[in-house]
Amino acid sequence: MKRFRAFIYISLAVLFAAAPLLFEAGEEASSPWTPFIASFHPLVLHLPIGMLAAQLALELARLCGKNVDRGIRNFLWHLTALSATVSFATGYLLGEEGGYEQELLTDHLWAAGIFTSICWSTLAINLLTTHRLLRVFSLAALCCSLVLASHPGGLMVHGDPFANAPWKKAASPENNYGLLPEVGDPFNPYLAVIQPIMDAKCVSCHGEEKKKGKLRLDSFDAIMRGGDFGACVEPGDSYNSLLVELLEYPIDDEDHMPPEDEPQLTQAEIDVIKWWIDNGAKADQSITRSEAPEALKPFLVTNYRLLEKPTETGDPATETE
Repeated sequence: MKRFRAFIYISLAVLFAAAPLLFEAGEEASSPWTPFIASFHPLVLHLPIGMLAAQLALELARLCGKNVDRGIRNFLWHLTALSATVSFATGYLLGEEGGYEQELLTDHLWAAGIFTSICWSTLAINLLTTHRLLRVFSLAALCCSLVLASHPGGLMVHGDPFANAPWKKAASPENNYGLLPEVGDPFNPYLAVIQPIMDAKCVSCHGEEKKKGKLRLDSFDAIMRGGDFGACVEPGDSYNSLLVELLEYPIDDEDHMPPEDEPQLTQAEIDVIKWWIDNGAKADQSITRSEAPEALKPFLVTNYRLLEKPTETGDPATETE
């Protein structure tokens, strides 16, 4: 009977170790229950961590000469394996919905699969032998795989913890748009103005590595695709565009974008975005500098030194056309 149970445990270990090979992100849910079950992953993922912590505490107690009942240890190992299985399954379903950076998701899934596989392998080992060194090795392997799984998982959900470090914020001016594209005459408002604003103020939470609400704002296609709540831009209608609505919420509102502790868009930047949406939210729009509307002029003058021409004395003066 022990050998049969050990065979079942080893089979489960192989299954979870190989499960990431079958993974495909962005799959459409085959059942309305799938998103519901997947939503429990943030809750259940803490259970195997707690079980592992309890295992480490028991092992430490044994090292200190305390007598720990073997039945308690086996019970904890079963709880660890079962909770890891539930966590892996819900995470697998959540990942299939898409919206996460692929490389981080793959790393997270493989490490979580290895963690779950080691849990079931250890149960098989405990059935077949009482060698203490193997148990200690299993605990060490579980700790390593847990770290490897937690790091990409945390980056997917919370982003790079150093991205918003105080010293980085202090070194960045409020309107730091980074390297701006060259602007000719005529120029493309989306490339010259809209995307630089998104990159500076929005992409840290809605980019390739971190996608709050499964919304990305790092490209035109992503902006138009929207996120969990559907389209965020209604071309020709900024009033009914979710993006503008979120930007104009009171700063202390939990739905306000960006979050209160992040660099905020200026009113001029919001006005530029509204102008762009009201004019069709196009990626290939082209206008001349002389045609630039009032909403665009402050941005062009401040960041590109455009709409200026030399005077007869050689000093720059703003055009009055």
